[in-house]
Amino acid sequence: MKKDQDKDIVRPYVVDGIEEYDNPLPSWWVGLFWGTIVFGLGYLLWFHVMKKPGLDAELTAQRQAFEEQKQALQAANGGADSLEQRLKDPKAVAEGKAIFATNCAACHGQLGEGSIGPNLTDDFWIHGGGPDAIVATVTNGVPAKGMIAWESTLGVQNIEKVVAYVLSLKGSNPPNAKAPQGDEYKD
Repeated sequence: MKKDQDKDIVRPYVVDGIEEYDNPLPSWWVGLFWGTIVFGLGYLLWFHVMKKPGLDAELTAQRQAFEEQKQALQAANGGADSLEQRLKDPKAVAEGKAIFATNCAACHGQLGEGSIGPNLTDDFWIHGGGPDAIVATVTNGVPAKGMIAWESTLGVQNIEKVVAYVLSLKGSNPPNAKAPQGDEYKD
């Protein structure tokens, strides 16, 4: 038999003949409940009242650092003004040929004559035939036509080498060349 102090405490009211016991919640649950409230108030104060930096500020700082690195790299490579000079470099053309053979020849043919992809040896271009337009097309790809964006795979310098090689193909008239597509582009 239980002692008087071990007896369950019954609330002083009865509803429809049902008595309700007054059992306390477990202490671990009460501690978790109050800890959650304290954490919530601290979070509210830190991020919304005091406006301390959070993940958004960190992301913004990382983006800014990336843009600064990108601008520094472009400045080190001579900037956009020397793109055409870099594209005329025989070493860049030779390296671009190797990269083209590995990554681009499956769709554009070994000689740029076009197979699945368009012919790269004529004066007709679907997305623009200038060096900047070709760099943009290779960098961003043409997902609607099945060409992936190559920026993450090749990087900026290798894309420029591939473009240097593609520009060197102009007028080479390879055998079995695909019919012209797009608009005519003259230098």
